[in-house]
Amino acid sequence: MLIRSFEEADEIAGRVGPKKVSVVKADNREFLLALKEAYERGYAEPVLIGDERKIRELAEEISFDITKFAVIDVRDPQESADKGVQLVESGETHFILRGYIDGPYLYRSLIWAASKRGFRRCVSGVALMQFPVLPKLIAVTDAGLTVAPDFRAKMEIIEDAVDLFSRFGYESPQVGLIAARRGLNDDLGSVSDAVRIREAYEKGELPGCRLMEGLSLADFLLGGEGFLDRFEEIDYSRIPDILIAPNLEYGNIACKIDNIAANDFFSGIRRHVIIVGGGMPAVIPSRSDSHETIITDIALGVLSS
Repeated sequence: MLIRSFEEADEIAGRVGPKKVSVVKADNREFLLALKEAYERGYAEPVLIGDERKIRELAEEISFDITKFAVIDVRDPQESADKGVQLVESGETHFILRGYIDGPYLYRSLIWAASKRGFRRCVSGVALMQFPVLPKLIAVTDAGLTVAPDFRAKMEIIEDAVDLFSRFGYESPQVGLIAARRGLNDDLGSVSDAVRIREAYEKGELPGCRLMEGLSLADFLLGGEGFLDRFEEIDYSRIPDILIAPNLEYGNIACKIDNIAANDFFSGIRRHVIIVGGGMPAVIPSRSDSHETIITDIALGVLSS
């Protein structure tokens, strides 16, 4: 079950599901439309958390029969996030879908829950990217939670991203480290961390993946000589499956290249984000996403849980 595109994720989720999903703040039309279609496709069975009156009104408007699903009336956003996490902790649901709620509420709940269980890992965001020219998905991480990960945090970020890609059928996924190496600044944290990570990898401390040679996008795209005459000479087999960002700023900026794709600079790029490391997957659509986009987030949650 190798997931090379979001279209394949949509197709395979119907065969893997249905799985139960905690929907945090489900009182939004686009999210309910997505859940309706995801249920009809056999992806997921939701537990709807939020303003019960509004959820039922919207469900009636879109002809979504929610009588067979639990609806939990919680108005406060932090309490909604806490409840969604608790449902996964208790085994009542398999993963979390962030609904119409600001991300920090859910991130806080995930971190609190992991800490309470003694699950001392770095909670991180894996931005899954689909580029039309590549026959596979690419990840950038961490793209949303850990501001300045140190060596140990980066090791955990790598392990969690590798675990996620293994669930998507990638056998020994390729990992690339991004650092700001320019000859005279080898004392930078991004460079020293990269050296330590490679040493750990060579000692067998990062099983299940392949650490690629190089420290920049140019290393992966341009090959050993650092120069190509033609676009067609790019060796796509050298491009990592997972790119490890030196810090949150780089990861967040890099993964949002799809924001300019709409202007035809990079046509056809798509992005979805999964939160990992807290012991439970959480998919986090943008609150401005259409229901067609949110359906794929639900599919990815099914495949990662």
